[in-house]
Amino acid sequence: MNIEKARKVDYWIGIFLCFLLSGLNHVRKALRFKRNEIKPVRKIAFIKLAELGAIILAYPLINCVKNEYPSADIFFVTFDKNKGIFKLLGQIIPQGNILVIRESPALFVLDTLTAVRRLSKERIDIVFDLEFFSRFSTIFSYLSGGVKRIGFYGYTFEGLYRGNLLTHKIQFNPLSHITKNYLSLCQAVKQEEKDTPQLEEDINDIELTFPRYMPDEKMQKRMLGKLKDSGVDLKENKLFLINPGEGVLPLREWPVDNFIALSKLILENKDNYIGIIGTKGATRKADLILGALKNPRCVTLVNQTELDELLELFSIADILVSNDCGLAHLAMLTPIKEFVIFGPESPQVFGPLTENNYTIYSRWPCSPCLSVLNHRNSACKNNQCLKCIKPEDVYNFILSNTKLGKPKER
Repeated sequence: MNIEKARKVDYWIGIFLCFLLSGLNHVRKALRFKRNEIKPVRKIAFIKLAELGAIILAYPLINCVKNEYPSADIFFVTFDKNKGIFKLLGQIIPQGNILVIRESPALFVLDTLTAVRRLSKERIDIVFDLEFFSRFSTIFSYLSGGVKRIGFYGYTFEGLYRGNLLTHKIQFNPLSHITKNYLSLCQAVKQEEKDTPQLEEDINDIELTFPRYMPDEKMQKRMLGKLKDSGVDLKENKLFLINPGEGVLPLREWPVDNFIALSKLILENKDNYIGIIGTKGATRKADLILGALKNPRCVTLVNQTELDELLELFSIADILVSNDCGLAHLAMLTPIKEFVIFGPESPQVFGPLTENNYTIYSRWPCSPCLSVLNHRNSACKNNQCLKCIKPEDVYNFILSNTKLGKPKER
């Protein structure tokens, strides 16, 4: 789905529908026309359409809700391409309760209506809107018929109007990690309504726990075979994985020329191999890197791995170098050392939460300029905050935090 078009639809149509439905909601409340709350809570739904990484970062919230309501049926609404992540998160959502929405315009409308109808028939008690000020998800939450609708609200922040469709309005904290923002949604769940921003208690870091991927012997053998077929010999060598980006948000992607320069430095060590990873969108950049290097120790795995295969690949490889993206959050479920390059977004808010994460961030004075408060729609046309990060500095940073400095003696 084209992000710019999605923003325009969410703005022009979303504002109108939020305003219209908010008026209807006021009338319904005045007439006391609402479904009585079911006790105990039997059915709960989460809505997070885009961003694989954000779904992973929502894991502690989902786990918290499941512990609070162990007998409740849990549903999740997301884009079709994200469905596989729930299997890797320990089947935290039953496969039959994952409602998928396809991204092409006609199918998007059809799948949305189908999902709304399904949740309405299920008589959902609580809906968690995990989108960051998307009007579509707020409208969806309201139309689903959920008794309690919990999501982020602007309060005195200007802009990002979502109407008055949420029953529990949680103030988004732009200085706090998104996982803590998500966990704050759970604090209000037992209240009848919430119309003020303050929370009742702090969130302890001990609550920020994620599942660990357990390597699978058959999957490992298959991935090692795939690497061998590509010419990668790992018996006495190291594997660097590089994720150059897919162009979805080009402003937050390190220039491909810098990835080329970094790859040349990596390959100066004869013990090192490079595997380029990503979905189909990364094909052009992968071709540019391969064409510039012309080195048999650099291969492409772009669009050749499923999510579970990627996790196995992360478990096999030694180093991941990546832009800020969903794959970086997927990698934190494994022991791989990951070096994530941030520019226009804040690692304080969106950084992977793992002891093996090493953030590369220039702290440019205008950064971060991409925020959930501006729909990640910066006016910047020249991401100097990323361009100023030199490949040799990244390489030296990797060497200083690993034991991959000198080649082994043969």
